[in-house]
Amino acid sequence: MPGVSEKAFRRKAHGCRRLYLYGQAVPRARQIQHAHLGGQSHKLYALEPRQQHRGAAGKRQGREKRLSMRKKLMLYLCTMVMAGLGIVCLLLVLTRNLFGTHKQIQDVLQMQLDSSTAQMQEDLEQYTGYGLSLSGQISQNIDNQLKNNAKKLTDNKDDQEALIELQRQIYPEMNTTIQICRPSGVYAVLDATVNTKISGSEKSRSGLYLRLKNVTNTGNLMAETILFRGSPDIAREKELELHNRWNLEFNTDVMPGYHTLVDEKKRKGMSYFWSEKTSLTGTWEDVMLLCVPIIGNSGDIYGQCGVELNSMYFNQNYTAVDSKYGSMVTILAPVSDQILEVQKGMTGSTDGTWLQSVEDLKINHKKYYNEYFSGQGEFIGLQKEIQIPGEKEDRWVVAVLLPKDKWQASVWRNRNYMMLAGIGFLVVMFFLANHLSQRFVKPILRGFSDIVGNKELLRNESGIEELEELLRFTGEQKKNEKIHTQSLPPNIEELFTRFALGVCTLTKTEYIIFHYYMEGYEIAQIPEIAFISMSTVKKHNRNIYEKLKVSSYNELMLYLDLFERCGRISELER
Repeated sequence: MPGVSEKAFRRKAHGCRRLYLYGQAVPRARQIQHAHLGGQSHKLYALEPRQQHRGAAGKRQGREKRLSMRKKLMLYLCTMVMAGLGIVCLLLVLTRNLFGTHKQIQDVLQMQLDSSTAQMQEDLEQYTGYGLSLSGQISQNIDNQLKNNAKKLTDNKDDQEALIELQRQIYPEMNTTIQICRPSGVYAVLDATVNTKISGSEKSRSGLYLRLKNVTNTGNLMAETILFRGSPDIAREKELELHNRWNLEFNTDVMPGYHTLVDEKKRKGMSYFWSEKTSLTGTWEDVMLLCVPIIGNSGDIYGQCGVELNSMYFNQNYTAVDSKYGSMVTILAPVSDQILEVQKGMTGSTDGTWLQSVEDLKINHKKYYNEYFSGQGEFIGLQKEIQIPGEKEDRWVVAVLLPKDKWQASVWRNRNYMMLAGIGFLVVMFFLANHLSQRFVKPILRGFSDIVGNKELLRNESGIEELEELLRFTGEQKKNEKIHTQSLPPNIEELFTRFALGVCTLTKTEYIIFHYYMEGYEIAQIPEIAFISMSTVKKHNRNIYEKLKVSSYNELMLYLDLFERCGRISELER
């Protein structure tokens, strides 16, 4: 084709699928014609007809399945980003930060439950210890007073002065207990009354009941107390204010545990117990009382004493704890038949919840936590048994609860945030991959374009050392001259040697596929001519690329073209 243009020549070469210039033919190639390009004559070689059986459909299929370098690089980057995101998600799942919310809430509840139980156990043991000590001191004082008067306690019935004197004797110990222990109140009921002749005297008993005036003010060294039950003479002597619901004596019918403790048969050796929550007569307050019998040296029962914990005190000491799942409430209550009997126990602060202490809760045990139901709604929580002796031998527990609806809302909110963050991350990484692939591939494509256009390459640096060396070397050679192996730079010679050695490591099947590539076949055509599946071809391709240290089909064909142009294609033949 005399006078053919470069563009026409390349179009013709593309139509032959695989052409070799500079008189370098591969085995089973034939010369088809001469062409004049750049003022010189070149022999044009093409594959033998048996290798040209590939039709137009096969050519189109091969071109459709081939991806540009930029798209491949972008695909690799996106794959790495997705793999990294997948690893992060896996770690979050394994650490229960993404989908392990049930275990997370269990851990949060358990931590708060352990803390509340430990504090409550310590407080109750402290109050119990002070109550038992108070009982011993009161019984000793009463013994001394009765011994001096050579009387029994029952002999002081209807003797107002004697009962007032007994109150004077026990007051110091009671005041010391309330000042040091700081319960909301202390009391002592004596088995005697000032007047047995009045109506209801059988349930009226003398004694003292001191209460803190302000249970929330615990910072003062000396707490201010008021007299709830007892003689007004004691109030005047000790400068005590009378409670607005003051009475002279106790009503034993509403006094928890009194009839049990003063009766030896009913007491059955019981040394003390804590009462259920009860309303304090004449007030709006609910209290739990430590009930301890007062027993003299002779074994006589003098009455009952103990300490008081009211609802305000409990509310103050066990406040609602904020968490990312909502407010956690602490409850001390007995359990019976899968019912948390809130009405019989004490409830901490319920701020941020709808919990009411007048309604019991049904318990449904789950794997990670319990569900607690009432007419008002549903809670989730955990409970732990605590050792509290009761009059009826009830099983007491400390429970930590939080509203289920607030927990669910928090979980969904956190998951939505994580999903949005993940989507945002993918979008940013997609645009970043697109930008990086463009910046990386652009100088490479410019270098190849310069090779095709026979332009100067030395000024077009790609930033890739090996590619720059190759492009400079190729660009310095004239297109109409044969490349001599003697002129190869050391770096290029090293690449040639490494590639040839890699070919030697190919298996028989791998080499057959590799030889098809030498003959000009494309990946999409290998299954048809080799009678194997595309998946098998891809598997062998991965091994070929790994052994030859190439990353793509285009890079492999570049090496083959350079070996051919250097006259060293025979080094790749077996």
